[in-house]
Amino acid sequence: MLIASLDSSAQDGVPRSTPIHRRVLVPGIVAGLLFTAVLAGAQSPAPKRDTRLVEAERALTRGELARAFELGSAYVKAHPGEASGRLLLARVHIERDELDQAYEELDRALGADPRNVDVLAYLGLVSGQLAASAFEHLATSSPGSARVFQLRGETFEAQERRQEAETAYQAALDVQPNLLDALLPLARLKRIRLACEEAVVLYERAEALQPTFDSVFGLGICLAYMQQDVAAIARFEQAVKRDPAAAVAWSGLGAALVKVGRMADGVAALKRAVALEPRMSEPWYMLGMAYRSTGDTVRSKEAFAKAEELRAAGKQ
Repeated sequence: MLIASLDSSAQDGVPRSTPIHRRVLVPGIVAGLLFTAVLAGAQSPAPKRDTRLVEAERALTRGELARAFELGSAYVKAHPGEASGRLLLARVHIERDELDQAYEELDRALGADPRNVDVLAYLGLVSGQLAASAFEHLATSSPGSARVFQLRGETFEAQERRQEAETAYQAALDVQPNLLDALLPLARLKRIRLACEEAVVLYERAEALQPTFDSVFGLGICLAYMQQDVAAIARFEQAVKRDPAAAVAWSGLGAALVKVGRMADGVAALKRAVALEPRMSEPWYMLGMAYRSTGDTVRSKEAFAKAEELRAAGKQ
């Protein structure tokens, strides 16, 4: 009776009709199957690692260019979306002095990984060599051409040899007076050394040939330096229309407006400049001047302090 009573009770949560051997064996079988599955998963072989790129790197180091290229090509075929394989192929091309092919591989690598530092470094190297090669070819085939002098000027300017750059740009203009790519940089160099009367002539020639932001902005800077503020305002207004995102043009416009007493317009332009480029000190300084002239000493001090902070940061 006691056994029958226990068997019929629902305390174990199993219906009376379930045989005792099923109540014991079924959970055990399930646990065994789970254990077997886990064991089988643990014993399954790991995916085979593709070592062809490592082997290609070793072959390249040993100077085995054909082997490195073969392995690298196979890796690229298996992993077309990775930049690393393309970079290795580019390095093989560089060793073979195949710069055009190297550039093509680096361009594809950059498409796969636009921020890859190694790709960018090699791309700069190859681009420089290609440019130098093209310049040498041009200098050999057309030694007295305006483009040769222009490119020579750009080279000198990049080296901060400004006087030599001016001479080269002028030589280009002696050959081709309307070469915009020589007019504008020569005008800029003259503006930098404050030869503004000479720069204005060049900028006006350039503007007559083809209206650009550079020409009207340069004219605005020179006219402002020459104390021709009304004329400078007109040029700066042209500049901001051509490039509304140019903070330097808004800064120049605001400064010129403040100088002629148009404080509200000047402050608006200067605020636009610092909104576009908060790290520029010049518009903050001119804001300080504008606020001080209107008697707003609090804002004036704040603007001057900001200008000084930015200047100090720029010297570090």
